[in-house]
Amino acid sequence: MSKASAEAFSAAGFPFIGRSYDDMDCQEFVERCMEAVGIKKDLKGSNAWFREVQAHGWTGSPEECKKTFGSIPKGALLFIHAFDGGEEKRGYNDGKGNASHIGIKTGTGKGAIHSSESRGGVFESDFNDKTIRNGGWNMVGLWADGFTYGAKIDNILAGISGGDPQPEPADDEKEGNMYEATVYGGNESRPLNLRKKPEGELLDQIPQWSTVTVLEESGKWSKVKWRNKTGYMLSDFIHANETEPEPGEAGDDPDETWDEEDEGETVTITLNITEKQAVYLLSALDELTERIAAQVGRG
Repeated sequence: MSKASAEAFSAAGFPFIGRSYDDMDCQEFVERCMEAVGIKKDLKGSNAWFREVQAHGWTGSPEECKKTFGSIPKGALLFIHAFDGGEEKRGYNDGKGNASHIGIKTGTGKGAIHSSESRGGVFESDFNDKTIRNGGWNMVGLWADGFTYGAKIDNILAGISGGDPQPEPADDEKEGNMYEATVYGGNESRPLNLRKKPEGELLDQIPQWSTVTVLEESGKWSKVKWRNKTGYMLSDFIHANETEPEPGEAGDDPDETWDEEDEGETVTITLNITEKQAVYLLSALDELTERIAAQVGRG
């Protein structure tokens, strides 16, 4: 079986958002995303996947993953795992615990995507590269047999799982790993920061919807070239040009502050959508309202 790009896998689930849990449970969702990047694998549930990754890759807490590999790469498998005896009901008596749920780290938006029985289908989920306790994502899996996560992580994985190390690209080959991307996000009326190093001094500001060359990706921050300057910007605002970005798809920008109040003309927008799409949209708006209310208080 040839390996697929873990980053491509991380984006494969978004077209399924809103699909019913009856159509695809958590395991079926993950395997459908794998099919989208050329992998065919049929296992019996999240516990089977947890054991597959343990046998042919690496599993550990989010904190252990960052310590071992330097970051949690896009496309990592996420598990809700506990030693609660639940695996015995599914025929496992190996002492490896119960992986009751599986999802995918996206590295964009809320950070994860999965098919949720409680929410009735495929939705995004909060994951900020740290253990979510009390029933949340608490285990990361890197599947060495199925995905390539970049030479650095692949070589560490090879040392752990006994696979063949991947050669580092020669200087004249590194350009092949670059790609063009459009940058946008946060408040679209202001530029995005380019920094000398992650969390470092401001180097310049890049106008929204500019094109940059992505030189290196490393978790929260990416190294990019814009005009004649090379620096770092938040990965959430980098969108590969393989899919054309839509204006207005902007997330929160934790790296920026804005003191001026935006003023604009009120407009009316009419949407022609199906009933199913309307139900999903209203559900998303309800969830957003609840999240805002929880942060700023009611009344």
